[in-house]
Amino acid sequence: MKKIAFIIIMSFVLFAVSDTILAKTDTDYDTALKYYNSGKYKEAVRLFQEYIKKKPEPSAYYRIGYALYELRKFSEANEYFKQAYLIDPNFSPELDSL
Repeated sequence: MKKIAFIIIMSFVLFAVSDTILAKTDTDYDTALKYYNSGKYKEAVRLFQEYIKKKPEPSAYYRIGYALYELRKFSEANEYFKQAYLIDPNFSPELDSL
């Protein structure tokens, strides 16, 4: 009985911790997006790169690519654009901004 109670309690703790981590990840994305939208591409790249370590989403890869393009790092930008489409071949930047 004690083992079952322990397992149930640990499940709740792990669930709570994972929600906290995901919330921080979303905050990182939002902050990166603010930098990106205000033209602070270097800062945006750094935060988006942290974000994709936790959640590799095509929109984050695309935004890194675009920020690097704006920083005139064309070859590196191209790699991020490719990665966005490898993750999701149907990815559309236009639809992502809606």
